[in-house]
Amino acid sequence: MIRRHIVGFGLTILFLMGALIAVLMWWAGNYSTTVATAMLILVLLGTAAGTLISNILLTWLIIGLSTIGIAILMMGYVVMTIPIKIGLLLAFPVCASLSTLSRSILSGWRWIDRNRAEVNSYAEHYDQITKLQIKYNAQKIYKKAQRFVMEDQDDSRWLNTTAIHWSHNRQIRQFHKRAYNEMLREIAKVLKTDRLPSESLYYIGCGTFLIISFNLTKQTYDHRNALTRQDLQQLKIGQATPQFKWGTKYINKDNAAKFPELKEIIRHIDRDMETDLIVEYMKGDNANG
Repeated sequence: MIRRHIVGFGLTILFLMGALIAVLMWWAGNYSTTVATAMLILVLLGTAAGTLISNILLTWLIIGLSTIGIAILMMGYVVMTIPIKIGLLLAFPVCASLSTLSRSILSGWRWIDRNRAEVNSYAEHYDQITKLQIKYNAQKIYKKAQRFVMEDQDDSRWLNTTAIHWSHNRQIRQFHKRAYNEMLREIAKVLKTDRLPSESLYYIGCGTFLIISFNLTKQTYDHRNALTRQDLQQLKIGQATPQFKWGTKYINKDNAAKFPELKEIIRHIDRDMETDLIVEYMKGDNANG
């Protein structure tokens, strides 16, 4: 909020400075060419001095030039009306002061570039809908965890990689984009609420969420999964309840070497999901038969 006010104030100062220069030049143009030329020189000098010279030096320069100007215009014999004399005296210090203020404000706008870099970094590593980290980050943390499980002297290290896939999400995305995005946000909200702070949450695209759990006991892990399933079943998209496929892979020292990359884990989980789907269909056919 404060930064927005600073930007607005800075733009206002720049506008006032431009308007002042335009008014001064119009006013001086109503007099002789000599007056107009003198006004132009003073405006340019004031603007340049305020932009290029340090504040302390500029203060002394304003004092010195104003003193000289007063001596020449007010005490000397110059055929000129009092208002234009005052205008010429004020042109340099006012333009210099406004230029200094503008320079000070503009130099403070460097935070815009810093913020832009932060925004770009955020966009590269976080999904903009779910506000979860993306697949790239999941690959990095998995690689680190997998190496730790393999190389650590303590054999009691393991991790669970869990994928939750929203079935039929592509159809919803194709025809109901807004509802699709809202459902992704709701799923992410459930995961952020139900999963432990020690677990890492990711959205890897195509309606698939990934959870990396490190050294959770089976009891704790199963309880978290049951709670997550229960809350996901409460979600609604229109009048329908979204369906989810689950897949998980347990990694310890015995099998960590077989899965050096996250993509191999995801491929394995995808196969398990497809197998479970086929089994469910077969059970349904048997029940109907």
